[in-house]
Amino acid sequence: MGLFNKNKDNIKDGKVVIISSVIFIILVIVVLVGIILYGKATNYSNILKANWNIEFPENAKIDEVYSSDSESSFHGDGIRYHIFSYEEETSIEDMFDWTNEEHSTLFYSSYNECVNNWLEQINVSKENFPKFSNCKFWYRKKDDNSEIIILLDDIENKLYVVESFI
Repeated sequence: MGLFNKNKDNIKDGKVVIISSVIFIILVIVVLVGIILYGKATNYSNILKANWNIEFPENAKIDEVYSSDSESSFHGDGIRYHIFSYEEETSIEDMFDWTNEEHSTLFYSSYNECVNNWLEQINVSKENFPKFSNCKFWYRKKDDNSEIIILLDDIENKLYVVESFI
């Protein structure tokens, strides 16, 4: 009888190992899928869509190359800055009615002054500032006084997105 009980114990131990291994593999898969989905959910393009109803064209092949922002706040206010590179210019050109002319914003006399002040507030190095002479502008404001300026540098194939949430 003792030999029979040992075989039963070995079979039980084997089943426990198999079940534990399967559970471990499932947990690893769930974690990996979660990481992938989290990365897609926090993609800044998704945030632009949610905040401003702006979508980058898929064929533009947009890549974020730089970002900076003010300290996180409870209400989500502050300044955000992102630089994107792109490959397909035509679809970017068609996104907005871009302008070469400087206009005033809610609190500044020109886009250039506004962007410079915002970027200085969040300590962006000068090498990451847009080259304003190369840029076309697009601007929008909200009723809560939040503002966004997007600068298109079609010489360097870059988009500069600067937002201020109040």
